[in-house]
Amino acid sequence: MKIVLRNEICDRLENIVKNLKVSRHCIGCQGLDINNPNPFHHPSIEITQRCQHNCIFCYSRLVKVKEGIYGIDPKNPNTKNCTAITISQYGEPLLYPEKVKKSIEFTKSLNLRCDLQTNGVNLNEELIKEFRDLGLDIIMISLSTSTPETHERITGSKTFERVLENIKLASKYLYTIVRCVYIPGFNREELIELSEMLSRETQVKEIMVHQLIVHNGNKKRLENICNIKGVGKVKDLLLLVDEMGKRAPDIKVTVKGCLLVNLKGMDGYLLNSITLDCLSEVPTIKREYYPFF
Repeated sequence: MKIVLRNEICDRLENIVKNLKVSRHCIGCQGLDINNPNPFHHPSIEITQRCQHNCIFCYSRLVKVKEGIYGIDPKNPNTKNCTAITISQYGEPLLYPEKVKKSIEFTKSLNLRCDLQTNGVNLNEELIKEFRDLGLDIIMISLSTSTPETHERITGSKTFERVLENIKLASKYLYTIVRCVYIPGFNREELIELSEMLSRETQVKEIMVHQLIVHNGNKKRLENICNIKGVGKVKDLLLLVDEMGKRAPDIKVTVKGCLLVNLKGMDGYLLNSITLDCLSEVPTIKREYYPFF
């Protein structure tokens, strides 16, 4: 009896991974080194944990994070081990735009790349131009759906049109990445539609698709919209990213870099069978804290 461990889907998954490129945001992150047993993300400047959105998968409200800078002492900066600073990993920084401006100025004074992460609600053209002139390198805007109704279910907010309009504005002036969270059984088709919409209506450079991570504080909310058992199938994530890339051929569609470098070391059989553990502890910042503002 002949046992076949590989089939057409194995070859397809290998080709998908082979063709995926590392996001510009991930360049310089320690997570790209698969030999590093305890990698740190980019240093970050945290401004607030407040946010107009209340996303069903977000971990920001599940942990306490102090306002300040993590990873670089602003009084004695040492940038030998980093290439970028991220503003911010928790909360919505644009609730305090003047602090964002100060953060960009500080980052560029150290000749580091500056990446801003935002829900996009508070952006406007004047602010975007200011950020560009201050030297902001990358703006990452979160959007995980193609309709206002699903956006409201995910975020608890009626801000879809505003976010989409601000993505269009940002992409005219800045290197713009749209960050999506894939919720299996819930928003797959809308993410495909979103990729077409962004390709057609914006100048977005990248779409970074994140697999769903479930934290205990969000578990019940997520169980209301999807079956969280088995949602970590790598195959499903890769097939989605591949389809989104076909619908938006002028946009780099990829996954987070630390995941990608590990997938690139796997053959098609593993890619077809492996499941990521979607249940996780709330992430904490491993870098050392310093007051900043």
